[in-house]
Amino acid sequence: MVPFRLHYTLTRRQRLAAELYPWLPCLAASLGFTLGDAFLSAVVSRWFLPLLLLPPLVCRNFIAFLFELATHPGLPVEIEVTADALGVRVDGRQRWLPLQGIIQVYPADDRAAWTLLHVNGSVLTIPAAAIAADQLDYLKGFARRAAAERKAAAL
Repeated sequence: MVPFRLHYTLTRRQRLAAELYPWLPCLAASLGFTLGDAFLSAVVSRWFLPLLLLPPLVCRNFIAFLFELATHPGLPVEIEVTADALGVRVDGRQRWLPLQGIIQVYPADDRAAWTLLHVNGSVLTIPAAAIAADQLDYLKGFARRAAAERKAAAL
C-alpha cells in the first residue's frame, strides 16, 4: 500500500471552494471600506476618491487568483505518499509534508472530494474518485493518532 501516488486535476469550482474561505474576512472588510468611501466621496468630498485604490491593492493576490482561475480551467496535482512524508506537486513546485502533521481528513459536503488538513496550515483537496479506500484509511490513521495524542495531552 505504501508508497502510493495520486494524480488528479482540480476543477475551478474545487479550487474556488478551497481558496475562497480564507479570503472572506479581507473581502468583507474591503467591501465595507469601498461602500463607506464611495458614500464619503459622493456626500462629503471628492478627496476620498483616491482611497478607492486601497481595496484592490490589499486584495491583489485574490484578484490574481481569480484571473488565474479564469484562464486555467484545471490544476493538475500529483501527490506522492512515502512511509513518512507526503509530497505535493503543483505547477512544477514540490513540497514535502510529514505525515505525522496530518490533523484531519474529512469529506466535503457533497462527498465528491476529501479535505486533508496539516498542522502547518496546508489544505489539500482530493477528489473522491482519485483516492482508494485503503489509501484514505492510511491517511486517516495519522489524523486519528494526532487526535489521540491531543486528547492524552489534555488529560
